[in-house]
Amino acid sequence: MKVRNTMKIALIQPEVPQSEDEDLLGVYPPIGLAWLAGNIKEQAQIVDLRVTPLEIDNWDVVGISCQTVSFTNCKTLAETLRDELDEAVIVTGGHHLIPEELLTFSDYVVRGEGEITFKELLSCIEGIPMSPILGVTSHGGSNPDRPPADVTLLDPPDYDIIPLEKYCPNEGAMVTSRGCPYHCVFCTSPFGAVWRGRTPSQVVAEAEILLGKGAQTLHIMDDLFTYERERVLQICEGFHSLSVAWDLPNGTRVDAVDQEMLTTMAESGCTKILYGIESGVQDVLNKIRKHVTLAQIEKAVSMTKNAGIEVEGLFMVGNPGDTPKTIKKTVEFAKNLDIKGHFSLATPYPGTDFYTWVKTYGTFLDVPYEDFEQVPVFETFDFSAEDRLQMLQWASAECK
Repeated sequence: MKVRNTMKIALIQPEVPQSEDEDLLGVYPPIGLAWLAGNIKEQAQIVDLRVTPLEIDNWDVVGISCQTVSFTNCKTLAETLRDELDEAVIVTGGHHLIPEELLTFSDYVVRGEGEITFKELLSCIEGIPMSPILGVTSHGGSNPDRPPADVTLLDPPDYDIIPLEKYCPNEGAMVTSRGCPYHCVFCTSPFGAVWRGRTPSQVVAEAEILLGKGAQTLHIMDDLFTYERERVLQICEGFHSLSVAWDLPNGTRVDAVDQEMLTTMAESGCTKILYGIESGVQDVLNKIRKHVTLAQIEKAVSMTKNAGIEVEGLFMVGNPGDTPKTIKKTVEFAKNLDIKGHFSLATPYPGTDFYTWVKTYGTFLDVPYEDFEQVPVFETFDFSAEDRLQMLQWASAECK
């Protein structure tokens, strides 16, 4: 590859099959790519194929964000780029846990968090001598994993190169922390088990950037925003001074809130919290390693309502231990909580403990990656694929 003095870099978000998450959350800007762009010294172009058509430029390096459900789209995109840009370096990364599969259509795979790894990889591509880059898989093999980054040392996402007006109008999305230490069997997060949060001042400063670009509501997309209590209270103090409405649409844990925290959140502008409840049956919660009780769920929902914050729940159909009977109990539990329930199929993604469980106790069905969130991908002797889909549709209708 011939590299110019200044490399032309594209970071591409492929199209993603429509999912319940998109129905719930809408189409938000590719925050992960904005993080990458904000932490490399070169100027990058972000191309989001969910909102704009592909116009290939004379790129030297192309980074593709790949989720399991977009795997086929990523492969097709990479093949198109290879035909048009035969000397370009193609790098993949994102929420797909089998790097060897991504390597079938890319030159390098960035595993886990990408900001530091991608920056070092670009230096290597430019010809700057580097020691083996942690977190990279190439056709020559895999280097060791990179330890989780100190997110307080990362530069913020580069929102200037994203056409925010093409997304949810008057809304902004941000990630203020990474990682979750709870090890649920279905988890696909690339951020690992070590929770790390940006400082309150960093969070408030980023919020100010989004507000300055027209956002009136902020969506905090963290896996576990409420993990560190004092940090939450300090962020709330900053949000209160901004007079901003905000919510937690991506879920948080019922055992990571208390009444004072929730009241403070409400006073600072928090309007809605979605809790990752998953099931209304204790045995199922135990099997998926949720490490919460039904009583804790009930208490968190009650406290949140008392604070004046709207509550909704995220539930799954088909977890280990689930049967039609347990789904009926879960629906009854959701109704007793008196909250709106969002139901989705429990999906055993490759690389998760859930996937290993299905190999032992279930039967995988021949389902392409792009359909992983649309139809059951496995069944068990006491919960057929047909029953799973029927129970999903029934539960969703019952808990609107």
